[in-house]
Amino acid sequence: MIVPPRTGFTRAKGAVKAALDGWPAAKALAYAVDDLGRGLGQRLGRIQSESGSTHRALAVEESVGYVEAVFQDYLTYAGLDRFGGTAAEVGPGDNAGVGLLLRAAGCETVELIDRFRNRRSLDQQRRIYQALADRHDLPSPPGGNWDDEQLPGIVWRLGSSAEGYFAQRARDGQPRYDLIVSRAALEHLYDPLGAIWSMTACLEPGGRMAHKIDFRDHGMFTPVHPELTFLRYPAPLYRQMTRRSGRPNRVLLHRYLSLAEELGRSSGLKVTILVTSLVGEGEITPHVPFAAVPPAALRRAVQRVEAERPHFAAEFTGVSSEDLAVTGIFWVAVRPRYGPSAS
Repeated sequence: MIVPPRTGFTRAKGAVKAALDGWPAAKALAYAVDDLGRGLGQRLGRIQSESGSTHRALAVEESVGYVEAVFQDYLTYAGLDRFGGTAAEVGPGDNAGVGLLLRAAGCETVELIDRFRNRRSLDQQRRIYQALADRHDLPSPPGGNWDDEQLPGIVWRLGSSAEGYFAQRARDGQPRYDLIVSRAALEHLYDPLGAIWSMTACLEPGGRMAHKIDFRDHGMFTPVHPELTFLRYPAPLYRQMTRRSGRPNRVLLHRYLSLAEELGRSSGLKVTILVTSLVGEGEITPHVPFAAVPPAALRRAVQRVEAERPHFAAEFTGVSSEDLAVTGIFWVAVRPRYGPSAS
């Protein structure tokens, strides 16, 4: 393979990146400046994003496997045994494959809700959809054209935050959803807890949510620095680093536990939280309730938290090391068919 020569700009960019990687405080300030620029772009109507473009770097077969794995997770951990009505997928990224499988399973309509429009190759998307159709006997769209914008029963809702979208739907009282799902999306919302409150209000009786949430820093400081480096920065600075760009929001397990209690009291929502990963331990498979996490793995993760704790921002000083050791969860919630309504 012929490697093109590095230009002066490329060398300078690499040198800046290396310097920032070695100086976390400077990198934090660089994130804040970048975030301001992204906010200006959004005010000018630019909603294109590289974040969430999962499939651009994958071969078609890998993309199909990823879509199938995401869909299977919803079946396995959300306890879904039937589909119907209206579903919503939050943060679908650059592909509607999960929506197509939800439709094939029985959902009448699937809405795909994303604050950004992710860059994508339309030709690649067509090949992914055709491969999914071949494997799952999906009906071809009219004319056989697998166009992102014209997939039957698939509706894209782009350019609005999930928080704002579901809050408006809750105020309007329509539509009501039988299923709301997401994978690695809620950690990018500015107010994921508020979004879940609104989603709860939008659920039909008996409807459910399934959200896989990754609490890690998504490469902001790792792998050069310890996994919890991003917890060092005071909340006001961290908000300026992440608010407009969709970088991880640092809403962690302890806050989702509190939310589950509040929603249970106010609306009767039945919430199950499964642990998907621990600090330094990687994925916990199958995902399990906290009480079933392997004790040795949890002890090691807690030790890593304790080693980093002296550097944490003030908002995390009162949070238990066990809670901070959890770096990912699967949030499953069912709205009761009878009883208190969400508000």
